[in-house]
Amino acid sequence: MEEMHPLFSLQGKISLITGAARGIGLGMAKALAGVGSELILIDALEKELQEAAGEIFRETGKRPLAITGNLGEMDDIQRMVGQAHERHPRIDCLINNAGTTVRKPFAEITPEEFDRVIAVNLKAAYFLSQKVARGMIAAGGGGKIINVASQTSFQGVSNLSVYGASKGGVYSLTKGLAVELAPHGICVNAIAPGFFQTNLTQAVWENPQKRDWAVSRIPLGRLGKPEDIGGAVIFFASAASDYITGQVMNVDGGWISA
Repeated sequence: MEEMHPLFSLQGKISLITGAARGIGLGMAKALAGVGSELILIDALEKELQEAAGEIFRETGKRPLAITGNLGEMDDIQRMVGQAHERHPRIDCLINNAGTTVRKPFAEITPEEFDRVIAVNLKAAYFLSQKVARGMIAAGGGGKIINVASQTSFQGVSNLSVYGASKGGVYSLTKGLAVELAPHGICVNAIAPGFFQTNLTQAVWENPQKRDWAVSRIPLGRLGKPEDIGGAVIFFASAASDYITGQVMNVDGGWISA
């Protein structure tokens, strides 16, 4: 087998991924394990998280640390970071992937729905980054934070007003943290997936008209799959991107350019 280029190797590195039990999060976890990273997986879905950890072990030989908790609760965030640091005092890469949404017209969104989406998609990314970055700074040697934005960070989409607001915040947070954490050698970037087939979007793509409409607008002619995100996350997590920060990479089959 051809030897991996050292720029992309994550041997000896520790990566923490939220929303890792399925979909894009699981795809990113598998990609990182495949280039040598040890993993900390966080998700609210305990059964699915354990299954994901087992799947990664069978496929890569890496045995992840799986931590269950609710990223919408600050006490849970504190507990989960504490558990992660008990096993791995230094975290080299944080991937803020966990997300939720409400597909409803703007006029029908309740304050409770708004608070839940913002808490999971934006507030959790903010404070998890804060806690992990403190550890990176104390340990020295820099680090990587990778946020998962969205095409709704740039474009308006009907019935996704709260999700779009949260992902617009993730875009802005990425830029701000990149500037503030640069003196510590911490690179902060984001990946903006386009239309992907995941558990979160399954109900949408079960509608043939919506699926055909989306595919017809994507230059590469298909929806994304979780494994399509792997190259981007390896790039941002590895030494290959050590002089890149504050950037957002669209992984969308060309959607944003069409």
